[in-house]
Amino acid sequence: MKVALIGDVHANVSALEAVLQHAHGQRVEAIWNVGDFVGYGASPNEVIQRLRQEHAVSIVGNYDRKALRFKEKQKKWRKKKQSQKFLAFQWAHHTLTEENRRYLSSLPRERALQVEGLRVLLTHGSPVSEKEHLTPATPEKRLHTLASMVEADLVICGHSHRPFTREVDRVRFINTGSVGRPDDGDPRASYAVLEAGDNPTSDLEVHHHRVAYDVEGAVAGIRRHDLPEAFAQMLIQGYALDDVTAVPQAWDAPPPQALPWAQADKERRLEAVQRLADSCDYEEEHTHHVTELSIRLFDELQPLHRFGAEERFMLRCGALLHDIGWVEGRKAHHKTSLRLIMEGLNDAFSARERRIVASIARYHRGAHPKGRHHHLAALAPVDQYRVTVLAGLLRVADGLDRTHRNVVQGVSCDVKPQDVTVTCEVRMYPGPERDAALEKGRLLERALDRELVISWRLV
Repeated sequence: MKVALIGDVHANVSALEAVLQHAHGQRVEAIWNVGDFVGYGASPNEVIQRLRQEHAVSIVGNYDRKALRFKEKQKKWRKKKQSQKFLAFQWAHHTLTEENRRYLSSLPRERALQVEGLRVLLTHGSPVSEKEHLTPATPEKRLHTLASMVEADLVICGHSHRPFTREVDRVRFINTGSVGRPDDGDPRASYAVLEAGDNPTSDLEVHHHRVAYDVEGAVAGIRRHDLPEAFAQMLIQGYALDDVTAVPQAWDAPPPQALPWAQADKERRLEAVQRLADSCDYEEEHTHHVTELSIRLFDELQPLHRFGAEERFMLRCGALLHDIGWVEGRKAHHKTSLRLIMEGLNDAFSARERRIVASIARYHRGAHPKGRHHHLAALAPVDQYRVTVLAGLLRVADGLDRTHRNVVQGVSCDVKPQDVTVTCEVRMYPGPERDAALEKGRLLERALDRELVISWRLV
């Protein structure tokens, strides 16, 4: 008997195809999959369909269940989860077909198998929890405890993305490693082959394999769908999300081939934005002051939101145009700005780009972004999140110039686990600016999962 042991594919169909090809070259007779079909990668449906074609024996992983539960849990997770992990759940939920959702929902959390006299338990994390990380460094005492709790000769697990084989009390624990998202510094896909001889209980071998695959293709898929660059870097570097985002890197700005806002285009687009603003007789001093405050907030909070040059440019365009709706009167001028941008930037921006810029401007006041708003619903979930964060920054900046008197001369930010303190350099007591910024800052609080604190320093 030869079985391929796989897990943690995480929507990386390029890695999966390479592993399947390698496994068939080993003449495996079956494939056992310990879950996490989805998360971070660009191809959740393709991964599910491919494993179903292979008739893989599968269980559901914790990321699979998060994708399935996203609709009911999104409000809670938006507050508690790291923004990019939230995006991973959101992307998987919205991308999965209804058929594939039903398939994942039908899978158990564990499977007990009887194969040629061997009692096998497939579990995602450990026999106790799908979230427990079993690694080569797990204390032996813990494995003794787990071995006493199962009626199995083999425990096949994943979740930690760290391949190993360890035996305790005649129970063999095998971690498959990760097919689609290794995090031990080796970007190659990881899986194992289990081979049993004539006497499976004693004549049993486990071979761990690392397989090179088309990383560039997987990365291109992530960038093509406008997923965070950190997701691409996880594959390139072979490390987990927390590791690749621990320190700001040069890759924070999208690479040239993924960036439609190249310098030549940038100047042409800014000229189009300025022409539209001029044609609407915009209030120049207030608008440019709010724009610069928005960009300053963006730069100061970059380690938190992790956006790059594309988003920074979109924020600038949305801020420059946020008040052009006043040309038709004060009432609902934010909605008028939306319409004018959608109609007025037709030549310089694509439909997606116009929607993003127009939505940023529209949400500088009034209601927060909602899925039922048609212009927002037309955007991918990742772009909807971009709009929420960028509009949140613009709202705070607009509140800081509530009286249009340029009271706030500059800002700096201090990010802590529970809050963000914005220190404003002011030339006089701010008066309405403080209350307006805090009131309008609720959207940013929701987007960044931090309480907003505003302090003042006279200059």
